[in-house]
Amino acid sequence: MTRIPTPPASEEPEVGGFEPPPDRPEGNQHHPYAGFAAGICSGWTKLVVGHPFDTIKTRLQCAPRGTYQGAWHCFTSTISKEGPRALYKGASIPAISWGITDSILMGSLHNYRAYLKTHGFAEPNPYASRDGQDPIRLSLLGHTVAGLFAGWTNASVAHPTEIIKCKLQLQLVQPAHVPKEFKGPIDVVRKTISAQGITGMWRGLGASFLYRSSFLAMFGGFEFFNRIFQGWEGTSWGMSKEMANFLAGGMASNLYWGMALPMDNVKNRIMTDSVTKPRYRGVFDAYRQTWTETFDPTKTFGWNSAARIKNFYRGVVPVVLRAFPTNAAALAVWEAVMRYSTRS
Repeated sequence: MTRIPTPPASEEPEVGGFEPPPDRPEGNQHHPYAGFAAGICSGWTKLVVGHPFDTIKTRLQCAPRGTYQGAWHCFTSTISKEGPRALYKGASIPAISWGITDSILMGSLHNYRAYLKTHGFAEPNPYASRDGQDPIRLSLLGHTVAGLFAGWTNASVAHPTEIIKCKLQLQLVQPAHVPKEFKGPIDVVRKTISAQGITGMWRGLGASFLYRSSFLAMFGGFEFFNRIFQGWEGTSWGMSKEMANFLAGGMASNLYWGMALPMDNVKNRIMTDSVTKPRYRGVFDAYRQTWTETFDPTKTFGWNSAARIKNFYRGVVPVVLRAFPTNAAALAVWEAVMRYSTRS
């Protein structure tokens, strides 16, 4: 696990109720911008591995009910009607934006961790004797709070690019004589601004903030699992740092999506809504309609409750299939780049 730099002993304030020994080594340090550079690499990794799954998820969530019988039907239907390249529909914007947004997400995460470590969220490091590690480390709560702040920092920048991506992903094959609603990313921007003004590119931003709050589970979980694996060092269960980062990233991503998917569903409905005749008046209206659209007065309370939960978790199959390999690979790449950038 990449360790966050701490100030030299002569400048370091008392943190977390204890004071580190004055003769401790400085340990490994990173440049403040190292996290941003590593985030670009993790964003491109997500695009290559995860975009096809994301296309299927978005279509399952936002296509009219009954369009697809499930994830496999959506996948085979997309391939047969539009060809394999359709799985990367809308990828041109993420190819640029994911590098930028992941750079902001991971770069801000790195700096939030460093700040919180020196402002009340530190704790003694029981593994300080290994590999010259610092005698203090950021607490699990600190990692969780840093993830929450990083998600909020990322939301405003990521939201308009996701609007473009989602609208292009949802376009289904139409007869040759029927033009598609959008010809490409620029056309999405032009028509959205023409109909809704510049603020249309940030319509539903509140849903993005709620959705990206789930990064607290991602990065809190990532550190939690890494600590478990670190405790196995020297036993038959021991593994390399690279493998530990990969497994921790995959497992943390499942925690993330378990928390995030309901609001992701609401967010995507708003993003794929018509720019000229919108169905949803806002975030709460989209939530309300998602909650009520499966209600059947002839059914029992238990049946309706299960139907509503299922509706909020539409697209869960491609999410589960996508989450582990995509985020495991992305976080492993980020950690590898951060280790490479370490300077003494």
